Amino acid sequence: MFLTVFSQNIKVFLAEVTSDASEARENLKEVLIKAGIEVVEPQENLSDEELEKTILETDCAVYILGTLNFYSPEGSCYDSQAGRHYRIARKIRKEGFKMFFWNPAGIINIRNNYINSIRRDIVENTIYSATTSPIVFVEDLRTIMNVKPKASSDLSKADIYFIYNDLDKDSAEEILSLLTDIQSVKKLCINMSSRTDYSEKIAKELPQCKIGVIYVDYAKEWALSFARQVWKDNGGQGGKVPLFVAGNQEHISYEDLKVLKGVMECSVNDKSLIPLDLKIFYDNKTNEK
Repeated sequence: MFLTVFSQNIKVFLAEVTSDASEARENLKEVLIKAGIEVVEPQENLSDEELEKTILETDCAVYILGTLNFYSPEGSCYDSQAGRHYRIARKIRKEGFKMFFWNPAGIINIRNNYINSIRRDIVENTIYSATTSPIVFVEDLRTIMNVKPKASSDLSKADIYFIYNDLDKDSAEEILSLLTDIQSVKKLCINMSSRTDYSEKIAKELPQCKIGVIYVDYAKEWALSFARQVWKDNGGQGGKVPLFVAGNQEHISYEDLKVLKGVMECSVNDKSLIPLDLKIFYDNKTNEK
């Protein structure tokens, strides 16, 4: 699954709560951490501007609803830290940012009718849950946050499909500047913080090219797992598009790439010579057809 290759660490802003929800907050925090989710808690005495910046650095915000009102739906009275966090997060319109409201008690009555107001105000990217289990809530959160938007695909044909990690962008761009002088190239830069469904994008674009290349420099651990996944999704040994792994010898050795032996061809060279390695591989594979 590409999920294991591309899943980013979800970063959650865990808002303050009213006193009656403090135990639920601690339980939820423990489950979030055990699930491998990064929890960001607000520091004390932050200004509204500093708090907004903190929330903007996360992927979503979580609010736990108790029986004590932290928010007055009729006016602008936010008389608790929990209410202040809610007010500031509501202003954020960052792409992909979501607000989760968890009501573990599942009780709605006149004492907490503000919950009804929140439910009425739910819009896109706002999720309400009344599950009693923090584990179920966290699983739902993770599922929702891992939904990836479909990537737009360029189905134009090219000689080489050149894929690299954003961490290796500088040296990759140097290679591409030399490579494009001798071959037509379609490049794909993988951004690990993106929720783009790269698996679908590659499945559409790779068949439009004569060979596929995975370039590796600093991002070794990522590249090795990624290369094997692309190889598998391309049909393995019966894949229609030949695949090649090119390593920059400044940071990669043949020993690093031995796990790919028998899977696909690899080369480790000075980055200035990698375009030549790719040209030779390209010529060999196209002449075989």
